[in-house]
Amino acid sequence: MLPKNLLIAAHFLAASAQAEPLLAVLQANGLTGFAQLLQKNPPPTTGRNIIVYAPTNPALTAAGALTGNGTTLSRRDEDHDRWIALCMANQNAVVLKRDVLSSCSPGSVFETLLSGPEWVNLGPGRNQSLVEKGVSFSSRPLVLTGLGASIKVVASDIAFDGGVVRPVDGIPTLPRSLSYTLPFLNADAFGNALRTAGLLPGLDNRTSITVLAPNNAAFRNNGGLTGARLEQVLKEHILLGFPAYTPLLKDGSTYRTLAGSSVTVSVRDGVAYIGGAQILAGDSIIQNGVVHTVDKLLTTTASSTALPVPVPTAAATTAKPLSWQALAFTLIGMAVAARCRFL
Repeated sequence: MLPKNLLIAAHFLAASAQAEPLLAVLQANGLTGFAQLLQKNPPPTTGRNIIVYAPTNPALTAAGALTGNGTTLSRRDEDHDRWIALCMANQNAVVLKRDVLSSCSPGSVFETLLSGPEWVNLGPGRNQSLVEKGVSFSSRPLVLTGLGASIKVVASDIAFDGGVVRPVDGIPTLPRSLSYTLPFLNADAFGNALRTAGLLPGLDNRTSITVLAPNNAAFRNNGGLTGARLEQVLKEHILLGFPAYTPLLKDGSTYRTLAGSSVTVSVRDGVAYIGGAQILAGDSIIQNGVVHTVDKLLTTTASSTALPVPVPTAAATTAKPLSWQALAFTLIGMAVAARCRFL
């Protein structure tokens, strides 16, 4: 008799061998619009073990990529190159992996093949990322993308011969610069202050950052900070050298800020705080990192570990999608990513 682990491996290999090609699986499962898009612009060979986020036909219709009679619209070649680059990635090509004991709410960080300088600036050899997270109000996870937008997984994984198809109810939103993104997050007052202080152009171009952006209400309650003191406080909201996506936040971890200070992560009942500020909406992907919207300003005069009284929310660490955003940007037909498994 074969050992149990060999039997499991044999079963997996047999299932992979029996799985159909991607286009056949999409067509057989009602994802015909997406299949048409791929037929018009075949994806590159990617090997095995990938995840394909496949927008449903209604999602493509809402985004203007599919007509009412189920026919895909023609698109420019550069548009194809853009979303195909985001489409495919090897699940084995794990870049970000951290122990998540005492971490924020469960989730995974995905590396995609989106690598053009217009869309990613995370350092040499690094491609753009997406975040998938479970939320309390849904049995299926959300995928967090650019501009604070998210899409929802709407069905179970479907095996194909190169990995799995994961149907979603919308089109992933391309990441943009920090300056472009902040108004979508109700943090334009913070963005205006960064611009006035002369910090915003440098932050738009700096590699691998995490931005803790106070929302407008929090920022306007800044105690009248001005000049050099305000600039110092603004710098304390920029974490350097690492995109700290919420699935990677660990209770007790510390990060250095642009101001030269340190801030500490605290996680209580699935709610994350950095430097004492609660993350209200997390994981808005930008070209060079990630933005978390927070409920207060961080200052060195305040304890970096003091916790405000948490205000429970249904999705304390997910960004609320903007319903019209899918119409504002070029289609990203499929997001395929290398999943960092946190066990």
